[in-house]
Parts: sequence; structure tokens; C-alpha cells
Amino acid sequence: MFVMPMNKSELRERQFPVTRNLVYFNHAAVGPLSANACSAMEQHARDQRDSGAANWKAWYAEHDALRVSIADLLGATPEEISILKNTSEGLSFVASGLSWKEGDNVVTTDLEFPSNFTPWKRLESKGVQCRVVQSRDGSYDPDDVAALIDGRTRLLTVSSVAFHNGFTADLVALGALCRARGILFCVDAIQSLGALPIDVRASNISFLAADGHKWLLGPEGTAVFFCAEEVRDQLEVVEIGWTNVDRRGKFLDSTTDLLPDGRRFEAGSLNTNGIYGLRASIELIRKLGVEEIRDEVVRLAGRLGEGLESIGFEVKTPRPFRSGIVAATPRAVDFERIACKMNEPVSPEANGQLVVAKLHRFLEQQRVICAPREGMLRFSPHFYNSDEEIDLVVSVLAPLMRPV
Repeated sequence: MFVMPMNKSELRERQFPVTRNLVYFNHAAVGPLSANACSAMEQHARDQRDSGAANWKAWYAEHDALRVSIADLLGATPEEISILKNTSEGLSFVASGLSWKEGDNVVTTDLEFPSNFTPWKRLESKGVQCRVVQSRDGSYDPDDVAALIDGRTRLLTVSSVAFHNGFTADLVALGALCRARGILFCVDAIQSLGALPIDVRASNISFLAADGHKWLLGPEGTAVFFCAEEVRDQLEVVEIGWTNVDRRGKFLDSTTDLLPDGRRFEAGSLNTNGIYGLRASIELIRKLGVEEIRDEVVRLAGRLGEGLESIGFEVKTPRPFRSGIVAATPRAVDFERIACKMNEPVSPEANGQLVVAKLHRFLEQQRVICAPREGMLRFSPHFYNSDEEIDLVVSVLAPLMRPV
């Protein structure tokens, strides 16, 4: 049962004013700022407006505090945390920073967002093979991964949750596989961090990257990067600036020695305003409890999936639901009803992707925010969304469906 320090309607009202304006089921794209995050960012912006950098020591203290918050969320240490600008940067740091040899290979899957595919595929120009697990019905299991690992495999990289259909990887099992085979484990956690628990120790994760602007309910431009202490020296730092070297208090004639901890990957001024916002949002998540949030997110996803199936959608998300992403396609639509509702023609010969695009636009007109992805409607409710919002989405779509 979902338990929180205040009732859910009060939490929605205080922390998520987006609910006054929209039915917001698009956290897999960009989540709304929590009120805490917005307030923290406003306060910092006013501080910089009114005082310039006079309070820079407080800003740097906030950087340190964010590393502590992130470490607590991941089961890591603050020294293993870096603050970057986005997920792509962290994943690219791993792909570019490891010392590859011709004949090496890396294993990934066909469910990856480009951020966790293109950096590895581009290694082929260096003679590194990129092996791709082929999913079945939108999912795979650890045995499928194990079949591609051999003595030249250096690293496995997967998304914790697939961006388009919500498939949730078994990170603990995959991490155990990597430990047994002696390979590194990299995780793109952008579609889970903030909604699902992740323990980097229990899952034997070597590297993890995730933006703050999705399920963490923070701002864009501020991201989490985890590099396990025991593999830190295996990763060459590919960006050098004034903040990730040990200057020993000097600017001129300073050393070029890298800082000994995760700060070595932070090669310049950080997004301090975003850091204020992200820490405030993470503190809200920690207060509510990630396990409790996970239970509510999965419950809402299940309710939505059942509702969509009841009106004629085919839910593509693998069962049982383990994430907040619900992807579905309509089995049969009433083209005349859609055309009437949208006041524009829709051809009965329209392909599935066009129909999904039309339904997406129709939902936007009804102030329901989701996303079209890979020929499916992708809904991604978070813990603060309500049963009433789920039922409203189903009732809005129901008249547009034809019996099959």
C-alpha cells in the first residue's frame, strides 16, 4: 500500500500543480518540476540576480549535497558520483574512455535509445564489435545476453527500462552474469531512476548514467553519473577543464593531476541552478520512499493497461508490468468518429503509425499528454497521478474504438 506523509490529493495539490492543467502521462519524455524543485531554482536564480557570485560557497556546498543525495538513492558513495549535463555524456564517457583493443566486443540490445546504442556502434571503426541481443515480443532474458558473451567481451550495456515499451531489465541477474564472466556492466537508468529502486552494489553495476528531467522530476541539463571506485582508473578522462584537476588553490602553473574521485569527470562549471532543483526533487523522492513510489507507479500502469485493453487496444508492454511505461496500439478505430472529433479527414487506409499520431494529437486537444513512440502510444504516469486520471484517459479514447 502506498504510504506518504500526507494524503495523495494534498501532495498533488502542493507539489504538482501540473495536475490542475493537464493529465500528464509523459514522464518518460520530460517530467514536470515538483514545486520543491521549482522553488529551489527560483531562490538560487534570485540569489544570483541580487548577489552575483557572492554566495559561491553555498553553491559549491549544494553540489556536494547533491552528490550525497544521489549516492543514497543508488547505494553508492558520494565519491563515486559525478554531476554531468545529460545521460548521453555519461555513456559517451564510458565508450570513449575505456581502452579498447581490436577484436574486443561490447554487448547491447535492440531495445536501446540512440544514447545507449550509437556510442557503442561507432566503436566498430576501431575494430570493436557491437553485438546486439535480439528481443522477442519486446523483451529478452539473461540467457539471451549470455549467449553473446565470449572471452573478448569487455562490457554489457543495457537500459534499465526500455524507452518505448517499458520492458524492465533484470539488473541483478545481468550484474551477476557480468561478475561471473568478468566483464563491466553499464546501465542507462534514465527511464527508472526516481520511479524504481536501483542498488548499484546488488546489481554489480560499473557505470550508470541518468538525466534528472524524467522520473526524477527535476530540470533538464543536470544528470547523474556513477562510476564504481574499483573501475575508476580503467576509465580515461576525455574532458579536461579547470574543475577536475587538483589545482591546489592555484590557477597559474597548477598541476594537471586529476581529482581522485568522481569530480574528475566534471570538466568545468556545473549547472548550479539545475543542481538546486534536482536535489530538491530527489529529497522529495527520498522522503516518500522509492520502493513505495515503485509500488504505486506499477499499480497505476497496470490499471491503465487493463483499461486500454478493455476498449480495444493491444498493450505491447511485456507483462507483468514492472515500470511506469504503458505502450499500446489500437486494434480497430472509428475513422469517421476521429475525423469528426478532430475536424479533419482521416483515411481508413491510414497506416498504424499515422493513426497513432492522430490519436496522440486528439489526446493533446483533450489536455492529455503522452507520446507516440515506434508506432505505439506511450503513456508514462508517475506516483502522484490518480485513478481518476487513468479512467479519464480510457473514457476519452473509448468512443474512438470499434469492436473487434
